[in-house]
Amino acid sequence: MNEQNFLENYLWPSADRLDRTFTHPLPKIEGLKKCGDFIVQCEYEDTFSTNIMTKYESDTLGVILKEVYKNTQNKVTGVFVRLVGTMSLVKPGYPRLSLDAAVSNVNLFTGEREDIKTTVAIHLRQVDPEQRKKVFQGFSEQAKEAGVSYQEREVEYAPDFWGSIWVTQLKGINLDIIRKLRDYAWSAYKRLMEETEEKTPFDYRPMQENSIFNSSRREHLSFKRMGLSVPVEAQAAFFSVLVSGI
Repeated sequence: MNEQNFLENYLWPSADRLDRTFTHPLPKIEGLKKCGDFIVQCEYEDTFSTNIMTKYESDTLGVILKEVYKNTQNKVTGVFVRLVGTMSLVKPGYPRLSLDAAVSNVNLFTGEREDIKTTVAIHLRQVDPEQRKKVFQGFSEQAKEAGVSYQEREVEYAPDFWGSIWVTQLKGINLDIIRKLRDYAWSAYKRLMEETEEKTPFDYRPMQENSIFNSSRREHLSFKRMGLSVPVEAQAAFFSVLVSGI
């Protein structure tokens, strides 16, 4: 064995290969700085799933933002689900808000093949229902001004603290709306921080454990209905990066 070759060339970080044309500006959060990049990647049967995640933190406001660009695609059939700027916002001591931003050519709820759609969903877990309602109302007012129709959905098989989700679906690839809703999400979260008393310590473990162990299993089955093979291990790794480190 060539020892020098091993020492110099064994394994180095992979290039993320993300086309930055499709990324979004970050919300205008004072003092926000990049902390690190994460790549979770899997190829299983005919499906590849590449997840590029970045963590940012504001020393000024104490807010942590995590951002996701992801492509899960069947290399044979062409079915895909792409997360284009999914993000989460949390200030330790406060509930965590997440925005899922998906572009897909398959129905995310039924698994049936369909024309391309953009789906954005807002989740606000571990919060009082009245408080969630208030946050969603403020968010909805901004969305209406942008001409975005929406609905609230209950999540099946989710624990009580999960609550309802705010969802909008639009025809085609609509990155402009994703950008606007990301900004609205930050405005909504900023109001939440202003109107909510900090809870120390805030126990995020129920949400974290449910995401890593339960959501990963449910999404594995959901992907399967869509004709995508994403093992539980890959989804658990994805959720582990997304919800840990608060």
